[in-house]
Amino acid sequence: MISKACFWTGLITSVGVLAAHALETDRAYGEASYQFLKLPLSPRIAALGGAGTALWDGAGEAESNPAASALDGSRLVVGYGMPFGEFGAKASHVAWNIPWGGSRIWLGARYLGFDAIAGHDELGNATTDYGAHTLKIQGGYAASWRELQLGLALGYAQNNVAEATYSTGLFSLGAHYDLWRGLSIGASAINADIGAGKFRDSDYRTPFPPTTLQAGLAWAQVFGEYSAAIAADARTRNDEEMNFPVGLEITWNRLATARVGFPFGAQEPGLTAGFGLAWSRLQLQYAYVGHETLSGGHFLSLEIGY
Repeated sequence: MISKACFWTGLITSVGVLAAHALETDRAYGEASYQFLKLPLSPRIAALGGAGTALWDGAGEAESNPAASALDGSRLVVGYGMPFGEFGAKASHVAWNIPWGGSRIWLGARYLGFDAIAGHDELGNATTDYGAHTLKIQGGYAASWRELQLGLALGYAQNNVAEATYSTGLFSLGAHYDLWRGLSIGASAINADIGAGKFRDSDYRTPFPPTTLQAGLAWAQVFGEYSAAIAADARTRNDEEMNFPVGLEITWNRLATARVGFPFGAQEPGLTAGFGLAWSRLQLQYAYVGHETLSGGHFLSLEIGY
């Protein structure tokens, strides 16, 4: 009989090959569709500058590393965000972690849209404003084997820009492994498309999502009433150069957490910061995300354990 470790190793390797195949590395920056999927809506991820592939351990972070849900218990997360105020952007997400024996079922949905993007014709003349949004729903499975956690998620995304609407199937996978004395490693492949996406308008070419490959290290230690963790990642997408987000979080007595981060090498980087407050089975998370040219974004979430 095939052991659980062999099964997961074979699965993660096979899907990893598919994810690598989906990473169309010959694309120019910004050429991928579904651009809103690049923005993390989890306040914890956002506050850490996008870093933490080896640190994330909750349902709210499972979208960026499906293995994160294996480290979490029964939890419901709901969140709201306001990125890039110049365009009237709004974001929302929900994640639900459900224990199933020794493993986890994870369900999630996210929406991000702009209501008032200034339109221009081919000559640069102003036209009426238009909207754009991306909706994504997905479900996943994650489990642990000793110090190893693995997760896989399947999803559906729909993108709309003005009157052009298209959709595609997606898959994501991730792994997390505790190395030694608080040091851990993580990796994930996010938003790899299943087959070819399709436009409702046949005049447009087939779109593709911003597939992400990322890996990183994290180190966490407890110092009396305080605990601290630092995370550093390497991340690439099929329409971006490699970048290196780094984040730090410090927690006091498991009640209050402060976070800061910076995405080194990102196209338009900005300092990120945030906090978390815990009380009984409730956790409130907040993040501010700076931007090189636009106004900063604000993200909130409420996590409910049950």
